[in-house]
Amino acid sequence: MTDGSPDPDSTFKVMVASDVHLGYLEKDPVRGDDSFLAFEEVLQRAQENECDFLLLAGDLFHDNKPSRKTMQRCMELLRDNCLGSREVRFTITSNQNENFHDKHHRANYEDPNYNVELPVFSIHGNHDDPAGDGGLAALDVLSTSNLLNYFGRAAAVSDIQLQPILLEKGSTKVALYGLGHIRDERLHRVFADHKVTFLRPAEGREDWFNICCVHQNRLTRGATSGPAKGYLKESFLPDFLDLVVWGHEHTCQLQGGMAALAQSASRNFTVLQPGSTVATSLHIMEAAKKHIALLHICGEQWKMEAIPLDSVRSFMHKDIVLRELPAPPRTEEQLMDVLTKQVEELISLADAEAPSNLLLKGREKLTLPLIRLRIEYSECITCNPQRFGAKFVGRVANPNELLLFYRKAPKRMGKPAGKDGSKDDKEEDLEGAMPGYGLHTMRQETRAIEDLVADLMKESGEQLSVLQVPEFNDAVHEYVHKETIASIRTFVQEKDNHFDPHILKG
Repeated sequence: MTDGSPDPDSTFKVMVASDVHLGYLEKDPVRGDDSFLAFEEVLQRAQENECDFLLLAGDLFHDNKPSRKTMQRCMELLRDNCLGSREVRFTITSNQNENFHDKHHRANYEDPNYNVELPVFSIHGNHDDPAGDGGLAALDVLSTSNLLNYFGRAAAVSDIQLQPILLEKGSTKVALYGLGHIRDERLHRVFADHKVTFLRPAEGREDWFNICCVHQNRLTRGATSGPAKGYLKESFLPDFLDLVVWGHEHTCQLQGGMAALAQSASRNFTVLQPGSTVATSLHIMEAAKKHIALLHICGEQWKMEAIPLDSVRSFMHKDIVLRELPAPPRTEEQLMDVLTKQVEELISLADAEAPSNLLLKGREKLTLPLIRLRIEYSECITCNPQRFGAKFVGRVANPNELLLFYRKAPKRMGKPAGKDGSKDDKEEDLEGAMPGYGLHTMRQETRAIEDLVADLMKESGEQLSVLQVPEFNDAVHEYVHKETIASIRTFVQEKDNHFDPHILKG
């Protein structure tokens, strides 16, 4: 966007956030409010900047079936910050029957019975996707209550057609596409089979600024057997897009503003990755300062402002290799002294960087930082993490998870290295980590299930012929992660209906 003053009547102001994870650790007496405080600030920042709407890129909720407490607090926040008399100054010109799948098929701000001044548009993520009886998501409840506009749900995952929400403000036209989370391997197959269609306006296609909101792996994760398919390739997305808002990845890539945004290596669009608003793991990827993005769109020009979140708990992470210390500890007492000094330094650093507004009423608990020491202890000794953490109760938010001991596994012959011949940090083998000590890796939980099925098939030397492995994985995933008790039975019954009984008996 040029430095000249754009026409405010033709400029969209859009606040963008992702991976809010409401309800994360809601029963924790120290960290239980973290996700709600961060989301409250997101809403307040959108109001302060008089945004036209708030765009969420998935995982508003941490659990597929959020508790009543979490749902009630979410609805309170939306009601307190999104209802009011300020005029919504843009219109939707697309067929809303194709945009919204709920009963009313209409954006909430157009309902004459509600005074909505800050519309919220959201896709679902992998944590809060549709599941169970009726295939409903938690976002459906918010949509029915007119507090949120839920879009981007594919009617059929075997043949996906994305119908954009067409937004107009003055002379500026924005086409908003949404693709809620679909299991990465399945989505990869659909894209590879050319079964994903991005529908475009019938007239004046070049007049629209095109945004696509996705919630998928951006890194190669997933099952280890066969080619890497557990992520969404940027090359799968169409070249006419101007901006892709990428949810699911928790690393914030907004620091540095416009200059820090990544241009796709294979396409002409720019990728906007907000990251999460709350740390849901103690991985170094979560330690970066949390931000949200404020978009200004006028015609074909746009710019982005990175807004740091103040209502976020400080998180300090440090890697230590014991054998590389000037004087490697030889006794448990010496080790605890070394680690205590390291933790004290990180606490001091966290206190120095913490925003001053954490002392405001309601945010006092955020003053306790998250601290994580990741310790490679090969050829050295360890100590009891719980006993060590007890020394810092009341000073840090995670005393029982301060330490992560791991041991590098021996290098295996024939394993491919990175492009430069080195091992990718994200692929570092932590199989030697001490069990029960809070190991967190970059791998998703779903990978374990997929690998288990793949390993069983490989070890037995047999393959499933009636129950296909990808669909079987989906059913197991629904059962384990979303507590859909009938998922496996329903899957088997559906397959049973498509096969001759004599074949099944044989």
